[in-house]
Amino acid sequence: MGRSLALGGPVVSRDSAARDMASASYQRCCENPAFFEAFYRNFFTVCPEAAPRFANTDFERQSKLLRHAFGLLLIFPKQPEGEPTLLTRVAGRHSRSDLNVPPSFYPPFVDSLIATVKQYDPAWTPEVEDAWRRTVAKGVAYMVSRYEAQPR
Repeated sequence: MGRSLALGGPVVSRDSAARDMASASYQRCCENPAFFEAFYRNFFTVCPEAAPRFANTDFERQSKLLRHAFGLLLIFPKQPEGEPTLLTRVAGRHSRSDLNVPPSFYPPFVDSLIATVKQYDPAWTPEVEDAWRRTVAKGVAYMVSRYEAQPR
């Protein structure tokens, strides 16, 4: 469990506070429909080798999938350990045996997410960035760990 912060109110773990901050930030970002398009633009700029994988993509549908995936990354840390997880299906789809998304794509994915949030969250602060990074780290680590996994 994370370190507790007691500031005259209920005791809240640092991880829980980070999740809440990142989730609130995400809600603000989702108010602008251009957020997801901007994410892909940022991602393809820092990870151009990913762009050809999306050559025949319906981005309206893909943006809905991405919206859901970001939501899963934000709630993943709250889930109990053990399989299956909220990300099992997503991880299987992105594993070597399906879409073959290499682990090297995840750092630029996270950096692009952070850059896009910075563009679209009017309440952006360095603390918001830290909250996002802390919150999505567990889910991203899970995705990377499942890259070589055999389909279930």
